[in-house]
Amino acid sequence: RAAVAHARGAAPPAPGGGGGAAGRVYPVFVLDGDAYQLRRCSALRASFLVESLRELDRELRSRGSRLYVASGDPVQVLPQLWERLGVTHLTFEADETGEPYAQRRDAAVLSAAKAAGMSAEAHATETLYPLGAYVARSGGDPANVPATMGAYEKLFARMGKAPPAPLDMPTTAEFKSELRDVVGGDEMLPPRSPTDLPWPRETPRAQVEPVWNAADCEGLSPVARGGEREALNRLRSCMSRHAWVASFEKPKTLPTALSPSTTALSPYLSLGCLSPRTMWHGVVESAASAPAGAPRSKPPVSLHGQLMWRDFSNLMAHSANAECAGSWGQMEGNRYCRAIEWGEDAELLAAWKEARTGYPWIDACMMQLRTEGWVHHLGRHALACFLTRGDLWQHWERGAEHFEGQLLDADYALNGFNWLWLSCSGFFYQYFRCYSPVAFQKKNDPSGAFIRKWLPQLRKLPDKYIYEPWTAPIAVQKSAGIIIGTDYPKPVVDHKVVSKENMGKVAKAYEAYKKTQSSGAGGGPPKKKLKAGK
Repeated sequence: RAAVAHARGAAPPAPGGGGGAAGRVYPVFVLDGDAYQLRRCSALRASFLVESLRELDRELRSRGSRLYVASGDPVQVLPQLWERLGVTHLTFEADETGEPYAQRRDAAVLSAAKAAGMSAEAHATETLYPLGAYVARSGGDPANVPATMGAYEKLFARMGKAPPAPLDMPTTAEFKSELRDVVGGDEMLPPRSPTDLPWPRETPRAQVEPVWNAADCEGLSPVARGGEREALNRLRSCMSRHAWVASFEKPKTLPTALSPSTTALSPYLSLGCLSPRTMWHGVVESAASAPAGAPRSKPPVSLHGQLMWRDFSNLMAHSANAECAGSWGQMEGNRYCRAIEWGEDAELLAAWKEARTGYPWIDACMMQLRTEGWVHHLGRHALACFLTRGDLWQHWERGAEHFEGQLLDADYALNGFNWLWLSCSGFFYQYFRCYSPVAFQKKNDPSGAFIRKWLPQLRKLPDKYIYEPWTAPIAVQKSAGIIIGTDYPKPVVDHKVVSKENMGKVAKAYEAYKKTQSSGAGGGPPKKKLKAGK
């Protein structure tokens, strides 16, 4: 979380985030090992964070300021800083999703500021509209917010004015900082590499998945480099394709494309390098420049629709946590999650994580995730469905934890929402619609170019066998230089068999859920909200 400390003589910023400071302003970022972005974090995302902080520092220095980076518990670090610097006012980005640690942290920081006689403000900046505004439009009760995308679109239309345009960066004169004269130019610098980042305090080191050695980044090629400058360059590049922007439909993009067929801006939105409002207005301007006869897409599949899905997911997290603190991202206590008795098989889970399920499409997606920190949304769908209701029948919480660690764009609200949806535990209930790990992508990539890129051991197989290498005769395998079961695993399950069995399990779980609802037992949102997502 970023914080801005205002020294004595500095006027606090306007509620909209405007400038106007008359004294020194200290931009501060606290590297908190227990925060969501670092609690589980791959080397790729750690590098992305480091790049983003260093780029922000360079941008601030070009305006006569700089970024101060502290490490540790913000509740302890910030009071030390504001006492040392004579700070009178604090502003920081608020968490509105209700993520448990963030809630405790924000409340403690505000309490400490009050006890110190300081003024402090937390501003909601992560969504197009503050989540509290959505709740207010829904009658003031988080339990009454819409729980389907169709109903949310109607709520969005009632919000009134379009999301406000973002403010410009303050000028050098507005900063009025002279910071190096106060603290010194060599103190509290941004980290140079992932090895400088802190470990979580609340989680034993042995239970944390990230790898911090610089050598761990060798051979990895993230789909995105960190920093606001890179984010804005990518945004401009996307928005220059006016007809593409105007007609964009997310379901029609290709998961097997060898480079992203979408904007790939999600990592920047997740970390805050790019504001959703900046992207929203960029889409407005670009679409307005599209040829008069160009097709026009609409939410929920359009680019604006993707930002609306993001707000909707955050709203669902806020609603769930308002009823039962910390319930989002888990099955227990989550009003939007149907209870399903998932299996717990460590070997199946490991095979999925380590790209050795024996299904090339699934394993190729997992190799892309490990190497780039990003996978197309349909690839993520296939991975999630395969782990849960489609094939392996493993708990979606385990998959969500893995994605949280590996994705560059890991996001507390969206990650939980997507796993609820794909496991048919919440928001989407058409469990009979199942992604085939064999047939799903054959029509988009019949030659298996995507598989050949990410699983080079299969690259010499004929097209006929690239999605089902276990069906290749032994002579074909030898000719391709690979023996299935030795050089590449056989399938860990038989999809045709287990997918049907799992459909029956979901059906039974749904029937049990209906009985608890009709008897008044159990949690969950009202029945009228338990429709398949639109």
